[in-house]
Amino acid sequence: METVIKNKTAFDKSEYREVFETETNKKRLRLYIKSKLKVYEVNCVDEVVIDKEEFCASKLTFYVLKDETISFNQGDGVSVKYDGEVLFYGYVFSKMRDKKNLIKVECYDQMRYMKNRRSYTRGKLSLSEVVRKLADDCALHTGEIDSCRELLPAVAADNVSLLDVVKRACAETRRMTGRRFILYDEGGRLNLKDEEKLVTDVLIDFSGAENYTYHDTIDEGVYNRIELYNDTKRLNLREVTIVSDKETMAEWGTLILSKKADDPIRAKEEGERLLEEYNRVKREIVLKRVMGDRRFLPGCSVMLRAIMGDLVFNGFVRIKRAVHHFKNNLYFADLYVDGSEVQ
Repeated sequence: METVIKNKTAFDKSEYREVFETETNKKRLRLYIKSKLKVYEVNCVDEVVIDKEEFCASKLTFYVLKDETISFNQGDGVSVKYDGEVLFYGYVFSKMRDKKNLIKVECYDQMRYMKNRRSYTRGKLSLSEVVRKLADDCALHTGEIDSCRELLPAVAADNVSLLDVVKRACAETRRMTGRRFILYDEGGRLNLKDEEKLVTDVLIDFSGAENYTYHDTIDEGVYNRIELYNDTKRLNLREVTIVSDKETMAEWGTLILSKKADDPIRAKEEGERLLEEYNRVKREIVLKRVMGDRRFLPGCSVMLRAIMGDLVFNGFVRIKRAVHHFKNNLYFADLYVDGSEVQ
């Protein structure tokens, strides 16, 4: 048996393919599954897709042909590297096998465990303290947690997902400070970053995309009248705080968002913040098959320059969702960006 030594370990030359690859035939994408004490490098069939979205667990989908060697189960760790850098680390959640022994595998990063719903109470904590506490409670690994010292009001809630807890804490922090924070997993580490640190130097125009769609609407996620209610201790009495914009109501009609106030004492401030956020035409741009970049993360900003009829986009846009596609050593991404904030 011909062997080769790498990192003080002997490998059979016929089995350890990576050692003998040349620069011309070297795979740029590598996918590994760790099952108990074994690590498999997977030869994927068809494309590998990593779907990253704001305040959602990243999802990895790939296909592998079952043979006599590979064996793995739900909960096993999965790592994806591109040019030696980790793009995804998570766990097997779902396997689906067909007649041809082709297995479709779906994996999620550790933020998937933050979908758990539970009763949740906390005292006055800052956003960074909230994230660290939840990470400790769920045994999640943390990376960079940006400091935010402003204390949030105490909270008591039933049947709430932990992701919603963080999302609401981020919204409240933004109302108090004007700073937007982004929660995401990178390489198996939970990060909380000020969005100002996620501004990239990537420039995109429509010529750099294979295709694009532009959608503006007031049909969903747009409101010009905010009604925040609070049930008082007096029987059958409900206090309602209303904030509205008469100008857009005359133009679009009345679009109402009615919800329970997060903090009854600050209901007017909350209503003004929600009105500022939702009282505008919702614009979503989807850029198809842009050249891939690992910096395309939910919450990161890229420069967009494009002319669409009487609309001119020339500024930074925030990526809400990035779908990364890998096939035949090529790397492309579909970007869903928020065009509502472009000036």
